[in-house]
Amino acid sequence: MYNSNNPSNWSWSKAFDEMEKTVNQAELTQQSINHVLNYPGEANGVFKTLSKSQQEDVYEILNQI
Repeated sequence: MYNSNNPSNWSWSKAFDEMEKTVNQAELTQQSINHVLNYPGEANGVFKTLSKSQQEDVYEILNQI
């Protein structure tokens, strides 16, 4: 049966729009993670230095985004 919501039936325009939305969401998530962890541009393991409670808070915030 034909399903217009199935990605294989999308127009090229809709497919590219969906891809742009997904990439934008991934970029915003990464930026949010960087800001929350005060990321200076290098992998310095700041998240691992947080207490378990603080790590859970970070996950809760990110899940709300």
